[in-house]
Amino acid sequence: MESRTSVGEIPQNAVWVRLPRFIGDSMMIHQALEPLRATGVPLVAWGSAHLMELFDGSSGFQAVCRDPQGKPGALESVKLLRKHKAAAVINLPRSTRALLAAYLARVPLRLGWRETGGRLLATSTLAFKGLGGHQLERYQALIRKGFPDLRDVPHIPFRPRPEAESHAMEVSREHLLGDKFVVLSLGAMSWNKRLGTSVWVDVIHRLLGDGIRFALLGGSGEDERQAHHIAEFVPGIVDLTGLLPLSSTAALVARSAVVIANDSGVGHMASACQVPVVSIFGPTTPEVSAPYGPRTRVIQKTGLECLGCHRFDCPVEGHPCMNAVEGERIFAAAKMYL
Repeated sequence: MESRTSVGEIPQNAVWVRLPRFIGDSMMIHQALEPLRATGVPLVAWGSAHLMELFDGSSGFQAVCRDPQGKPGALESVKLLRKHKAAAVINLPRSTRALLAAYLARVPLRLGWRETGGRLLATSTLAFKGLGGHQLERYQALIRKGFPDLRDVPHIPFRPRPEAESHAMEVSREHLLGDKFVVLSLGAMSWNKRLGTSVWVDVIHRLLGDGIRFALLGGSGEDERQAHHIAEFVPGIVDLTGLLPLSSTAALVARSAVVIANDSGVGHMASACQVPVVSIFGPTTPEVSAPYGPRTRVIQKTGLECLGCHRFDCPVEGHPCMNAVEGERIFAAAKMYL
């Protein structure tokens, strides 16, 4: 199992934080860890290689530990935790693997959800579904269960490693984005959480009409295809979809004036970076999973009974919750922060 950090080896007696594979959840966890981080305890981010590229050398963790290809074996994880004398494991995904490894390695403090083996394997546990409220607040509650003396502290913005920030600066200069530009994040975990192309085009025309610079961000595949479709209606746009690793994406987000995003990881990334974010919600519930912070504005299509259905398909013709959102409302919300 490969471990790597830009500031040295994995520290002994650290708190290991097992992260889910989803970017948005991991960024919320990064925010929830702030009171623990403020105590000076060394934190190790532990998870998929994709995510560890984002956190490696960042402002939030002393070290990262990447999973090997595929799912890590329990015995290999036990050896890893013993080797580095882990003082605690905070298991925040709703899975048992890391918590079982911590139990077998006899890690003194083990935090986990009751629904996923926490009742048997953890020293401190809570029921995820029983807590209610926003996801970030649930993460905070579990962390405070294991560390009850934590004080409330101001949130410190997330920053990726310096190399990623330098890359983002080069990208912004190359594309003449300037000091005040808007990020349009096309991605989402499922197709029915994606804003319709016609809505994006409407928003872009309004940005262009006001002389506001912007860039499209997203991953490979569907994000790239939608960006190419948008470019058919608006030639010459700055399209960075599929080009940037997560760390450089975060650095570019941190340089932006405002982010417009679907219910997606980049929206949570903006919140963690303390950048204003306009987040468009349809099939999911913003009270549970919207970007967390005072400079978040949620936009939903009003008058639809199906909002917050949490489905992965859509039986309503035209998928109005994401295809009929008024571009004028999105633009007006973003312009408030400009």
